Amino acid sequence: MRVVLGATIMAMVFGVLGPSEAHGQGTSTEGSQAQTQPPPAAVQSPWSFRVSPYMWFAGVSGDVGVNSNLPTVDVDVGFSEIFKAIDWFPPPVMLAGEVRYDRFAFVTDLIFLGLEVDDGATRGRVSVAAQMNLDTLVWTFGGSYRAVDIAPVTVDLLAGGRLWNVDATGTLAGPLAVRQRSGSETWVDPIIGVSGRVELGSGFALQAEGDVGGFGLVSDIDWQVLGTIQYQVADYLTLDAGYRYLAVDFDDGGFLFDVALSGPIIGASIRF
Repeated sequence: MRVVLGATIMAMVFGVLGPSEAHGQGTSTEGSQAQTQPPPAAVQSPWSFRVSPYMWFAGVSGDVGVNSNLPTVDVDVGFSEIFKAIDWFPPPVMLAGEVRYDRFAFVTDLIFLGLEVDDGATRGRVSVAAQMNLDTLVWTFGGSYRAVDIAPVTVDLLAGGRLWNVDATGTLAGPLAVRQRSGSETWVDPIIGVSGRVELGSGFALQAEGDVGGFGLVSDIDWQVLGTIQYQVADYLTLDAGYRYLAVDFDDGGFLFDVALSGPIIGASIRF
């Protein structure tokens, strides 16, 4: 009797503890598997923003005429001389930006540059000294569409406009008199272009951009090319260095602005 009673008690104890231990072991195994599973990937927003301050050491060359009463001034300032020719009040401004949603983007680029240029001119047989003060505002804006996005290459198609505002004051100093004339013109040229970027690895990339506009509708021609090498310092910061060339040929009612700006460019792009 005692043996039967002891066996019954032992059976009851193992019947209760056995499932509990098995359940505990199963729970531990499931918890271990849950811990080894990778966390779900974060959903990347289709929106991105970029602000790019830069410095363009642009030389200026070409012809500027305020009106028919003053001779055309031949402007020729190399980029190595640009700091002496810049009018630092107000200071130059150079800033680009982009707002992107997936393949579509709005791009903008603003330049303000004031220059004081001296030149010799000839009217008939008399040699005179000419001085030209230029305040030039250039605002490029438009939309882009990413037509190619296959790593490591992206290609964007661009369409928009380029606004020019030029305030020019010309001073003509001859042996008998000093004459001064001023003029101001504002116009917008339609432009189309393309931009491409190639990832080189290790944080480096090459970017090239070109556009053309005017088409004789406002300016005779308005075009630029830009090439840079880029280095990504962090997820949000990229450094750029390269060369840029921008030219326009505008003539209206005696006001002539047929110039090219060209020189090295350095800058940084901040993304968020």
